[in-house]
Amino acid sequence: MGDPRLVEKLSASVNDRKRRWKSAMIVGAVTLIALTLAGPRFGTKLKEVKREGVDVIFALDVSLSMQAQDVAPSRLDRSKNELKKLLDGLRGDRVGLVLFAGDAFIQCPLTTDYGAVRLFLDVANPRLIPTPGTDFGAALDMAVKAFESHTTGAEDERTRVLLFVSDGENHVGAIDQILVRAREEGIVIYSAGVGELEGVPIPLGSARSAGYKEDRLGKVVTTRLEEAALKDLAQDGEYFRVARTSSTLNKIIESLERLERTEFAKEEFEEYDEKFQWPLALACFLLIGERVLRDKKSKEEENPWAS
Repeated sequence: MGDPRLVEKLSASVNDRKRRWKSAMIVGAVTLIALTLAGPRFGTKLKEVKREGVDVIFALDVSLSMQAQDVAPSRLDRSKNELKKLLDGLRGDRVGLVLFAGDAFIQCPLTTDYGAVRLFLDVANPRLIPTPGTDFGAALDMAVKAFESHTTGAEDERTRVLLFVSDGENHVGAIDQILVRAREEGIVIYSAGVGELEGVPIPLGSARSAGYKEDRLGKVVTTRLEEAALKDLAQDGEYFRVARTSSTLNKIIESLERLERTEFAKEEFEEYDEKFQWPLALACFLLIGERVLRDKKSKEEENPWAS
């Protein structure tokens, strides 16, 4: 657009053929880049993925004393939240869940589906096990069953970890016998104490006695964290503390990393052979060529009679 004479004068030094080549290179490069973004794939190849880790059972205390609110919102709810955070830091380990009080049962078998474990944690509450008390031995028995249900042949040497999460109060059974049984089964026991050392009442969630548990004489029953039993349980592992304003339970991930990790699964799947490199390389070549190619006429082309 413009005055024809002026346009003719300004374009006298431009080589139209080279300019068309430059335009074609840009269009070709854009087309090839679009093809690259589309992700061309041709053919497939087999890829093998190995899964390594340890087997971990969470043994969660759901006895009535875990309803105490010396850690917010309660010992049980805080324990569930801490275990969910712990799941976020695990990588490739199989996890199971055992609930226990005066009795125990397997709430979730060993699995790598951490979402399922979270769902089972959500529904854990004292009503699931009406038997009072804190029986670590019963929890260990259920953990052994959970480990054995996923053990076949070559997997006998798999590293096994049992994490007790409890306030340690009113426990039954001899700790020494529990440790002997765990060592025989090749289980490393860790423990986490939840609560504070000062006594607090136990909410019942009812109108009786202002909602707190009473003894036979009508006095309000208090509960506090009993660390001694939990520390004795963790002689071969490590003890962690979940307090009102702090928690060291996340440090168990470092401890698990130091344990021997074994292979428990191999998966083969077909993977497409990516071919985006070729159109991307051609596009780069065209862009470089467009920059190198000059569209101005040489002096001979501008004035062929000069010579």
